[in-house]
Amino acid sequence: MSESNAVPIAARWPRSVYLVAAVALLAGAAGCQTAAPVTNRRLIEHQAMIDFSGLKPAEPVEAIKASCSIPHQWEALPTKKTALYTHQQWKSPSTHTGIGVVYIRLPLPLSERTLLWFAKREYTKASDDGKLIGQWTDDIGREWFEAQNNKYHVRGFAIVRGFNAWVAYFGSKTGYPPDVAELGVAARAVETFLPDPRRPQRKPVDTSDDDAPGASIAAGTAAGSKKSSEN
Repeated sequence: MSESNAVPIAARWPRSVYLVAAVALLAGAAGCQTAAPVTNRRLIEHQAMIDFSGLKPAEPVEAIKASCSIPHQWEALPTKKTALYTHQQWKSPSTHTGIGVVYIRLPLPLSERTLLWFAKREYTKASDDGKLIGQWTDDIGREWFEAQNNKYHVRGFAIVRGFNAWVAYFGSKTGYPPDVAELGVAARAVETFLPDPRRPQRKPVDTSDDDAPGASIAAGTAAGSKKSSEN
């Protein structure tokens, strides 16, 4: 069995996610408003209720700028990386179940709901039998989706921080009986996903005055340098 078939939506998800950016550039040049982000503090408080049995200790995964707890004995697949996104996946011992995270660099800030709206359209269009089963917001504000085609059944959520976005998901092959144990540990592993708090987040630049794009960031850096030299 090839690695590309071992984990759900290995090829389709990143391409569909990045259609969002293209559409946003064409239709959203005037700007768009994003919802209040789901903070790491809320995620950590939620994770206090997770059963970590069967999971490794949480560790950072630099390629996707995040940390998570991977199930024991699950195999990491080669990281797929382009200028626009990085996709990391892990497959179960049976190879019928998988988890993954897509880290995306957006040209414009979007809300999680907008990101998923375009992505789910492309995912369900990718094959004639593709369909969206559901989309909902959980108690801590994460936007979830569930989709299926004749190969995979997938569930996951999106988080957006300024120009950075992540889609964490798990799923299984529909051609095999669901492995309840593997799906259970996969679902708990996805719940441990945490955007890397050490990574600086690019914020949308306020261009309401005469400053050039990025001037506020440069000014902050210059001010910090000046303060250091004065000390």
